[in-house]
Amino acid sequence: MALFVLRHLLFLGPLALCVWLFHLRRGDDRLVVGAVFAFLYGLPMVFVSHVVAGHLGLWTYGGTTLQVLGVPVDIWMGGALLWGPVAFLAAPASPQWRAPAAFIAINGLTLPMLTPFVNPGPHWFWGVVGVFLVAHLPALYLAQWTWRQIHLPRRAFLLACAFAPLAFFLIPTLIMHALGGEWAVLTERPVWVLALAVMALAAVATLGWSSVQMFVLYGEGTPIPLDPTQRLVTSGVYAYVCNPMQLSTALGFLVLGWLLWNPWVLGGAGMAVAFVLGMVRWHHRHDLERRFPVDWPRYRSQVPEWFPRWKPWQPSAPASDSATLTFDARCSVQHAAVAVLQALRPVGLVCEGVPGARMRYRDQRSFTGCAAWAMALTHANFVAMMVGSAALLILLPVRGLMSNQDREAD
Repeated sequence: MALFVLRHLLFLGPLALCVWLFHLRRGDDRLVVGAVFAFLYGLPMVFVSHVVAGHLGLWTYGGTTLQVLGVPVDIWMGGALLWGPVAFLAAPASPQWRAPAAFIAINGLTLPMLTPFVNPGPHWFWGVVGVFLVAHLPALYLAQWTWRQIHLPRRAFLLACAFAPLAFFLIPTLIMHALGGEWAVLTERPVWVLALAVMALAAVATLGWSSVQMFVLYGEGTPIPLDPTQRLVTSGVYAYVCNPMQLSTALGFLVLGWLLWNPWVLGGAGMAVAFVLGMVRWHHRHDLERRFPVDWPRYRSQVPEWFPRWKPWQPSAPASDSATLTFDARCSVQHAAVAVLQALRPVGLVCEGVPGARMRYRDQRSFTGCAAWAMALTHANFVAMMVGSAALLILLPVRGLMSNQDREAD
């Protein structure tokens, strides 16, 4: 009986606090959005971190009632609520470094007392620290940054990091838990099948993450409608397909369903289609058409939802407004790279050879060096765009980190 009451309190307590705090803070829309984002991040990350902790022997849970992969649903949901929206809404302006002390103190005192519901391993304390650093602290920072509307690239990165395990681990796990199947079948697959699946998933991830990157660079917003872009994004992957994130999700389910040989996971691709036909189209009709009454209908009439174009769509514009790639005409490497690009017949791109110039791409934004070349590739064709997008996903974050280190050194 005591265990029954405890498990209900671990979920219903944080839920009640969350509802109460949302009611108190309902006048501040950005604060509420930040709290929602904290939960969206924590939901998959708490689950994944507890699954990993269990596999590492940091702790295990007794019983089998309401468990998914050995993780009690009440602990999972309650933790995502308590150390996400509840902790943030209780003190939104508080420095986030104070939260670890409270989290570690509470868990350090209570976890050893919960036997046999929780059975701590010899290194359980480091598991508590790891779960907080992976699942809870980023959620609190995401909430605060969203509320203050700062650090857009970091916010988008955290949202993308949460979406990947949500779509490609949590949802397939729940499908298999309810309808049959298990991840253990992966150990039975040939190495060549696993390698092929990894490459396919890497391409799928590039499609999805690149769309998030374009939202940040060209839209100044996130993919979540609660924190929308300020401008209509038609660059990069969006010049080829209208819904790259939903396409990425659908393809991911198809790859996972084939890899797991599970028809239920394979059918998960239908959820992405239904999501587009329902929520996405409804959102576009009521939001994008209102905010971009001229540009959105024109873009949507030229760019498909599911089957990407081979060549990018570019809006009609004077030649002076075309994207420009400037390169050093005397540099043999740059000259050869531009020759390859021109052989691909890029659309909406003007190449200018200037002796002594650094390679630079300019449209609404400016990129230099390898990033300029990668961005120019997005004007060629779909395959070249995927190559350029994969390069940008590496180059731009690395360049941003180096810039931050240079500023700190100054």
